[in-house]
Amino acid sequence: MASWRELEAAEPELAAAGWALLGKGIAYLGTVRPDGGPRVHPITPIRSGDELYVSVGSTTTKVGDLRGDARFALHALPGEDDEEFYLAGVVREETDPVVKQQAHEDAIFTPQADDPLMAFDIDRCLWSRWINVGQPDTYPERRIWRPG
Repeated sequence: MASWRELEAAEPELAAAGWALLGKGIAYLGTVRPDGGPRVHPITPIRSGDELYVSVGSTTTKVGDLRGDARFALHALPGEDDEEFYLAGVVREETDPVVKQQAHEDAIFTPQADDPLMAFDIDRCLWSRWINVGQPDTYPERRIWRPG
């Protein structure tokens, strides 16, 4: 697993392309329900310090899902040329009040002080876009990264 900063250090162009999409404000977080089924939630990622976070309401299904099964999939809204960015891995709850306060200050929205803050530990990353969209020679350009 890797932090956002480790992704930036290993693949700066990939991380920059990803943040250009994630930083727009809305992304989709896939979680695992208690019955093992998938669930998708719109969220706003937070980049703060070395990490990528999500602040989740303390009574939401997101927090229950993530506390029960920490696996996640995070997908940004598509960009130009159907550009996509995807992360998967596990979350860990950040409990340090100083780190949490800083993340809440770095958010582009106003989280509630008691909302749990989850850090994304990245297992894999995928970026792709389509070249020559709508032409006979349309093809995908893809980059995949896994730590280690």
